[in-house]
Amino acid sequence: MPSSEHEDDEVEELHGIIEEILEENGKDDTNTIIMGDWNSVVGDESCRNFVGPHGLGRKNQRRQMLINFCERNGLIVTNPLFRKPKRRLYTWTAPGDRSRHQLDCIL
Repeated sequence: MPSSEHEDDEVEELHGIIEEILEENGKDDTNTIIMGDWNSVVGDESCRNFVGPHGLGRKNQRRQMLINFCERNGLIVTNPLFRKPKRRLYTWTAPGDRSRHQLDCIL
C-alpha cells in the first residue's frame, strides 16, 4: 500500500484493483483473506463491526479509508478483534526502535 507520503487517490486506485479481483473471484461465494501492509493504523477504538477494540496506538488518517474499503467489500480488520499483550501487537518498528506501529492488517 502506498505510504502516507502518497496521495489518497493512489490508495483508492489500489483499493479499486483489489475490489476488481474480489469481484472476479465471487466475493459472496468464498471466504477471502487479504493480508498486507495497509499503512493504516486502526488504533484501539472499535468501529461498528469492522474494527475491534484491541489495536495498537492512535488511529491515522488512512483508518477511515480502510474501514470504508472493508464496509464496501464485507471484510473485517481481524487484528484488533483479539486481546494480546502490547509486545505482540506491533508489526513495524522505526529505525533505532524509536516507535512501534501496527500497520499490517489481516482482513
